[in-house]
Amino acid sequence: MREDMVARLVVLLLPATWTVAMAAGTEDLGTISILIGKSPLRFAAEWDWADRCPEDVTFTAVYEKIGVPDSEPQDCAATAECSCEIPSDLLDPSSNYTLLVSATTTDGRKLSSSRDFDPNRETRPPGFRVAASDALVMVKISTPDIYYSYKLILRQNDSTEETAADFRMSFYIIPPSELLPGQTYCVKLKEYNILKREVTPFSPEECFLAPANGPPNNLRMEALDATYILRWDWDFEQSPNVTFSVEDCHTYKCSKLKACENGTSTRCNCSALDFSGEYILRVSVYDSQRGKKSSSVMQFRPSEDTILGPPKNVTMQIVHNELFINVSEPEGFKNDDILKYCTWLTHLKYWNNSTLSSEVMVNENETPFFKIKSLEASTTYCMRAKMTCRSSNRSSLYSEVHCISTDPRSYLVHWIAPFAFLGIVMIAVALYLCFCPLKRYLEHIFFPSNKLPSSIEKGFGESPLNCINHPFLLHQEEILDRCHIVQNSNAEDLGQISYKSTSQDSSQDSESSEVTAASPH
Repeated sequence: MREDMVARLVVLLLPATWTVAMAAGTEDLGTISILIGKSPLRFAAEWDWADRCPEDVTFTAVYEKIGVPDSEPQDCAATAECSCEIPSDLLDPSSNYTLLVSATTTDGRKLSSSRDFDPNRETRPPGFRVAASDALVMVKISTPDIYYSYKLILRQNDSTEETAADFRMSFYIIPPSELLPGQTYCVKLKEYNILKREVTPFSPEECFLAPANGPPNNLRMEALDATYILRWDWDFEQSPNVTFSVEDCHTYKCSKLKACENGTSTRCNCSALDFSGEYILRVSVYDSQRGKKSSSVMQFRPSEDTILGPPKNVTMQIVHNELFINVSEPEGFKNDDILKYCTWLTHLKYWNNSTLSSEVMVNENETPFFKIKSLEASTTYCMRAKMTCRSSNRSSLYSEVHCISTDPRSYLVHWIAPFAFLGIVMIAVALYLCFCPLKRYLEHIFFPSNKLPSSIEKGFGESPLNCINHPFLLHQEEILDRCHIVQNSNAEDLGQISYKSTSQDSSQDSESSEVTAASPH
């Protein structure tokens, strides 16, 4: 059973493949990558299509001798969806072979790829050793080569779950986050020759006991925006004569942080670390009086573990029954690494604070500007905002809650102009309707076009009417005395003529002419 497991897992990784056949059509279907490895009893082959093993594709694998035209292809016995095995005793040591893998999709498209292999070629896994010290587990390659890359498989001893890691250097630190102190783990390696494009089988597993963190205890990182403060606990009453050092351990080496070397403080400013990096930080304490040293480690990813502060400021303004909101960026966005980490969105929550069961509304924009329409009168609106990353679940802290109230809505201003205009129109109509009859009435009274009826004139008791006694009537036109030029007349005749003219004021024009005729010539 162990040999079967080894055969399935041996030698993988040969990225270069060749596309031999493709269905008629212009669509690029990708390539099939074939990986072949050798164990003492068999050859094992695995493949993938576009970095996966699709379930809706039918694969077939055959192998045949190279340079022998009459050789018939032999089936490679399938062991899983995308893998097969060839027993070593079925292969001729004097010949080389080609493995051909064909794929057929449900819609009839076909693709194939091949890989040559030599059944006589011996490949050996790399030699390595696992060293656990100072709270770290390190894997060291015994035969390093700059043209090799390595693949490591880690599993807990009592589990079949595995984690994989690829690295180029001959020194690899297993991340502390993948280990539980006091548990047994096993690792195995294989190497890939970059120049020859050859890959070895996996090495036998080597097991180790994961070390526990020693003092100092409670190692923690207080990371806000681009400020990283590493802290730990220490009892100075029991061990006062100690010094602390902090190391930044990459996957291939550890280097001390100069600002935190041989210090006596239980803190270290690590703000110089790159926001996009991944770090293993080891804090070592050395007791000079007792001559002892112990270490504690932690893993730190600023891009994931850093707390992003809230927006610096939020302004709210009401204009024409609309609420305008402007959200400022957090202080940490002054760091270009944080600003360019992803596409940041402004996340806004706002609600009507005047009611107990108000609904919380959410808006999210790429710009920090928001506009809320149709505000209600005498209402308090509250909001808070934060920044969120579009491509991940990273977000900043929420800002403080900011509120603003709308004024009571006065309908008087809205109705003054319409009512004033309506009043003017009504008054104008009323004046027009009342003034026209009144005008005609006044004209009829004061400026009659005909004489009053005799019955009305007699009612005044005077004839002719006296305008002094009746001031509401217009004054009668004055009657001028008639003047006659009489020649050779004496005073007596003039007196008679004057008397007659006065006594006959109601006579007709004909009678006046008779008086004139009676005058002597």
